[in-house]
Amino acid sequence: MKLSSQDRAWCDKVLRAIAAAEAGPSEADLAQAPVLSDWKAAISFDGHVMLWGEVTDHPLLGTASSTTSQLIPIDSEAGWSRTASRWYRLGRSIDTLAAELAESLNGKKAAADAIRFTLPGFMNVDDPALLAQLLATYIPRVREIDAADRDAREREG
Repeated sequence: MKLSSQDRAWCDKVLRAIAAAEAGPSEADLAQAPVLSDWKAAISFDGHVMLWGEVTDHPLLGTASSTTSQLIPIDSEAGWSRTASRWYRLGRSIDTLAAELAESLNGKKAAADAIRFTLPGFMNVDDPALLAQLLATYIPRVREIDAADRDAREREG
């Protein structure tokens, strides 16, 4: 399987992001990273796992509602994520926002259960174990595609 030049460029970009993620973020990486607040992980119907939320200090978008490129890893406890494009510092999650809104409704269960934030065209990934599994299967898949492309190019001469 030989990739188009555009797909090869994307694969190379993702492989660089995987290498960066495996090394982990430096203090400088995080200091320069945009902040993603009121964020949530989601998956598209074609399997694209990403984050969505409010980004601040993004080098291209400034401050805006946004979706990220493909999510590689996330460490919500440490407050960071890595996508195909860049590092993000993670602010408050949308789940925390929903809990805060529910609490402001004096704990009314019916009102709290009605608070749902979704992104059209995507399905929220609410289970951390499922998110970890989705991300863990993505990296080997990219490496398999890379190997198949390199093999096809070598056979071509």
